[in-house]
This record gives sequence, C-alpha cells and structure tokens, in this order.
Amino acid sequence: MMLVIDANVVISALIADSKTRELIVTLEPDLLTPAFVHDEVESYEDLIVEKSGLEPDRVAQFIDLLFQYIEVVPADDFYPAIERADEAIGDTDPDDVLYLACAIASDGAIWSDDSDFDKQDLVDTYSTSDVINSFDTL
Repeated sequence: MMLVIDANVVISALIADSKTRELIVTLEPDLLTPAFVHDEVESYEDLIVEKSGLEPDRVAQFIDLLFQYIEVVPADDFYPAIERADEAIGDTDPDDVLYLACAIASDGAIWSDDSDFDKQDLVDTYSTSDVINSFDTL
C-alpha cells in the first residue's frame, strides 16, 4: 500500500528519535509525499534544531536521510486529481488538497494526524497511532 505522508509527520520524526522515525525507515508500504513537502520541512529546520537538540548539520543530514525513504512526487504526477481533491477537502483546508490529490493519483492512503482528512471519503487516512498499530512489523 502506498502511504502519502504529510509534513507534520516528517517533522515529528525529525524532532524525536521515535517510533514515527523508525516506521519511516522500515515500513513495508511505499511512502510518498508531494514535492513541496521537502521544502516545507527545510523551512522548519530552525525549529527542528531547537526542539531536537541536534546541531544544524545533523538535522540537515536527518532530513536527507528520511527523504531517502520517502518518494517525492512532482505535482505533474498528481495534477489531474487536484480538482477532485479540492472538491472533497478544499473548503475544509486548502493546504491539504495536494496531499489528497497525491493519494488519489497514487491509489494510496494518507498518513497524517490532521483530522481534516477525516472529512473526505476518497482515500483512507491513517493517524500515526493507526500506522503503528496497522503496519508495525518490528
């Protein structure tokens, strides 16, 4: 199963050596994310440094490492699904439209702790605890 992972999940994995981080590097399903997420995560680098207690160069290394396990999907690959995604969730949270479009186009589900995704019925949504319970093979 393909899982589209949102920026907040990636950021939380960078802040703490957690089950989330472990799952990102060991999950059987393929992890995807829209291309803008890499830039968004990098824009929070100072916060990640502050909260994690890691040096800036280590945070940059961790970002690069985690994105080795997450396929970055260019917008062109899910552009045809943006209109459907916008109709389903655009009024609730326009920032989530691209995640939903990516999941629709990849025939996948969404990994997010954002309850706004519960307001759509086009793809399945998994919270971090759902992912831990459903996909943890360790």
